[in-house]
Amino acid sequence: MSWEPGPRPAWVQHAIDGEGGPVYALAAQPLVVEELLAEARVRAGLDDWGDDLEWLEPLHRFVDSVEGEARLHIVGRWRVREVILRSLENRLRIHQAVTLDPGVLEERIVAPVIVTGSPRAGTSVMHELLALLPGTRAPLAWEYWWPAPPPTPNADGETVDDPRIPLADRDVRLSASLNPSFDGMHVQGARVPREDPSAMLMTFRSDVLAAHYPTPSYGAWLATCDMRPAYEYHRLVLQLLQRRHPDRTWVLKAPSHLAHLPLLLDMYPDARVVVCHRDPLAMISSVTSLTATLRWGHAESVDYHALARENMAQFGRNLDAVLAARRSGLLTDGQVVDVRFDEFVRDQAGVVTSIARHFGLDDAGLGERVAHHLDGKPAAKSGSHQHSIDDLGLDIDSERKRFAPYMEHFGIPEEQ
Repeated sequence: MSWEPGPRPAWVQHAIDGEGGPVYALAAQPLVVEELLAEARVRAGLDDWGDDLEWLEPLHRFVDSVEGEARLHIVGRWRVREVILRSLENRLRIHQAVTLDPGVLEERIVAPVIVTGSPRAGTSVMHELLALLPGTRAPLAWEYWWPAPPPTPNADGETVDDPRIPLADRDVRLSASLNPSFDGMHVQGARVPREDPSAMLMTFRSDVLAAHYPTPSYGAWLATCDMRPAYEYHRLVLQLLQRRHPDRTWVLKAPSHLAHLPLLLDMYPDARVVVCHRDPLAMISSVTSLTATLRWGHAESVDYHALARENMAQFGRNLDAVLAARRSGLLTDGQVVDVRFDEFVRDQAGVVTSIARHFGLDDAGLGERVAHHLDGKPAAKSGSHQHSIDDLGLDIDSERKRFAPYMEHFGIPEEQ
């Protein structure tokens, strides 16, 4: 079979056809950084960005790449504009929150559990299941979507009625609204645990941007830039989110952490790391299908073969990095648990229990909670959606040889 994006939702196609009315008039205008900054200040009712303005360079780079390369349709242009504005508004609100309460900066992020590894290797489900352990907490989509002011939990330590929750739910569900097939690939919702690059959006050093929008020059810059500002801001967001919250262990997640393991461990030296592994060719088939679906929701067209090569280069570097980290001892046996995808799919509860015990975490009642959480989530149990390695235009034999050392070291079986 070959990759087919399927028809666009009627409302998207109507807008592309010029039937969206004046609501899209602004989206048709060029993105101008100075104008975006001014509008964000008006929306937030704030004007103090603080002294650190290093994020302006990556913002300019991203905007230039969108305008020069992305070829977004009108709804995609509307969407990227809103994403930029929300990130800018969040910077203003976060700076105000820390200015009013400097004690935020004294909050300690203690021994977080960090899920990383190959994308499409069960990292999202692993993130959700580890957050079921007593005394843990995963950042939810709505919290990363609008983190300031910090949420105020109830007596049970949960935030249930914050007005940001329904607003965030409508926003994060737009990925499915732009392309309904996305729902079969990745769960979206305000109360779903969110990946850490969503907290890095406010620095404009985030692979969320590179994944959603075909911006190759920005993506190339992102692959080699200094990511320390993004990780420092991620830590600040966590400090803010836990300011009014009872002490819990953070359960965090991002496949892209593999590319920055020394920096990750510098930020969180006592981190406990879970690395999910999968046959790289099955992974690249799945992740390219997912990324193409994301981009189809925003762009006029998707070059599927070029995207496959882009993903193979990016995630190949990441797998090289984790192999080097394990061989060198940067990640020690005591600090990391390696999880094979086939073993995780076969026994999620057993794998999560073994991880908890390895790290000395309380696993009381975990099996029942895992079973309840997975009930009605067949994708989480099977870990699959429809995709094929044959669609990618890659030299399969060459790629098999390229990843042979990685697969041999971690004992990963071939899937295709």
